[in-house]
Amino acid sequence: MTSTITSSPAITLTITNGCPLKEHHVFTERGRCLVGRAEDCDIRFPTDLWHSSISRHHCLFTIDPPHIEVRDLGSLNGTQVNGRPIGQRPADQAREEVDLRAFEDWALEEGDEVRIGPVILRVGQEAEMPASERPLPFPAVPMLP
Repeated sequence: MTSTITSSPAITLTITNGCPLKEHHVFTERGRCLVGRAEDCDIRFPTDLWHSSISRHHCLFTIDPPHIEVRDLGSLNGTQVNGRPIGQRPADQAREEVDLRAFEDWALEEGDEVRIGPVILRVGQEAEMPASERPLPFPAVPMLP
C-alpha cells in the first residue's frame, strides 16, 4: 500500500497580457519573487521598447502559500492591482532617493490582476494535489526566518 503525500495549495502567476503570453509560474513554497527587467529578477522581461515602462526592479511578490502579497519597489510607472494604483515614485525623484518603507504590501486573492507596464499577471491558486503530480516549483528566493 502506498500513501499519497499532498501539499498546500500552490500560488500561480500567469501572464494574461504581454509577452510571453500565458507564461505560467507556480510557487509551492514560501519565498519572494522579484519582477522587472534586470538580470537578477525572478520574472524577467526584455529590455525592448514594448517593456520599457517596466522598471529594472519593478515590484516584489511575497509568497507563503496560500497567501501572496505584492509591493511596488519605487517604480517610475507604478504598479496596479485590479486597476488601482498601489505605488509609484514621483517622476522628479531618483530611484536612489526612494524610501521603500513608504510602499505598502498589498494582499492578493485568486483572480486579482497585477499590472506592471503593459503586462498583466493574474493570481491563481491550484488545489492540493499528490506530490507526484505537482509541476516543478518556480524557484523563488528563500525568505529569512
